[in-house]
Amino acid sequence: MANHKKDRLSNYIGNHRIAWFFTLFLIACVGLSFYLSKTNSNESQPNAELPVVSNENNSEGTDSDALYGEKPIPTEDEVLAARQQATAGMSQQQIKRMTEVIKAANLWLEHQYMYNNLFDRLSDPDDLYWNYFHQTGEIQIDWAIDGSIDKDAICKRENLSSEEFYEQYGTPVVTTNRYNADDVISLLSEIDSTVHNENLKAELLYLIDQIEQAKESHSMEIVNEIYKKIHDLDYFLLRYGPIDVAKYVEDDTTVSKYYGTLSFYR
Repeated sequence: MANHKKDRLSNYIGNHRIAWFFTLFLIACVGLSFYLSKTNSNESQPNAELPVVSNENNSEGTDSDALYGEKPIPTEDEVLAARQQATAGMSQQQIKRMTEVIKAANLWLEHQYMYNNLFDRLSDPDDLYWNYFHQTGEIQIDWAIDGSIDKDAICKRENLSSEEFYEQYGTPVVTTNRYNADDVISLLSEIDSTVHNENLKAELLYLIDQIEQAKESHSMEIVNEIYKKIHDLDYFLLRYGPIDVAKYVEDDTTVSKYYGTLSFYR
């Protein structure tokens, strides 16, 4: 199944090397580079930070979708009160930095989930997407083959395994990754040191633990939990998705979805 998915992607991109512009923050480490590049930008230009997202491209009924549960969303007043409680004792600079890091991570994961089959790919523990967790610099995330090549026929004729076929006939698809899982853990630990609220500290420590477990186990389900936690932190604590973000998107379904992972509303 994993090889079939690779073939479909490979036939589409042909024999070209792809440079992807997102860098994972957790796998997503690439999202951190977005934050760093935006630190000095003008916050009065929200359209430069928020991509237009539509759920029309989301595959309904997939295994990944089945993992997502929705809860009744907190009201804006509840979120504002929880935010004030969560960020008590922090400086405005510390709050802004934490908000931008979580926002960048959420946007990257959301885009990869909705448009690039993130969880489908990570369901294979050997998929090259897991390189985001372990490597920095130029990393390989897939193989490309010429669309005219019949992989099955060549493997049968030359008695090749799938791995041997790609090594002989494939072209590595690469991207640049600036932060691996260990780098992200260090960043979250640094942010956690600026937080005084015990509930928010617990949320950040949960992410640190889950990222470490995902790196070690290559479990898609753990990355799924990371995504849900970051989604809720962004849209239902540090921002309020149904108001702060909904006006910038074509379909507000995603930004108005709450997965119920935050202790502030229990």
